[in-house]
Amino acid sequence: MHAWTWFLQRISAVILLIALGLHIGFLHFSNAGEPLNYSDIMARLKTPVLISLDILLLIFGLYHALYGLYSIFLDFDSGKKERVVVLGFLVVVGLGFAGFGIFSLFYITRSF
Repeated sequence: MHAWTWFLQRISAVILLIALGLHIGFLHFSNAGEPLNYSDIMARLKTPVLISLDILLLIFGLYHALYGLYSIFLDFDSGKKERVVVLGFLVVVGLGFAGFGIFSLFYITRSF
């Protein structure tokens, strides 16, 4: 299982780089030469494509960060019980942050 999750860690890094580039490009630089204001950015953010992109960015960012923390923990000699507890804690934290982030995104854009 560790080889599979390690591979997903690398895939998530690539997806994060692509998604972050797309997010910044679409949201902040698509009107070259024209100044952006809050209402322009919010209008773009309300599109289904950017909402989906931001959710993708959130999910892969959380996976990448939390699996990175778990990998650091695995570097210490710990028993199976400690690994299960830490993994369970990180899963709960990740699901909590994902839920809060997705709710916040929809709340900010009023796209319920």
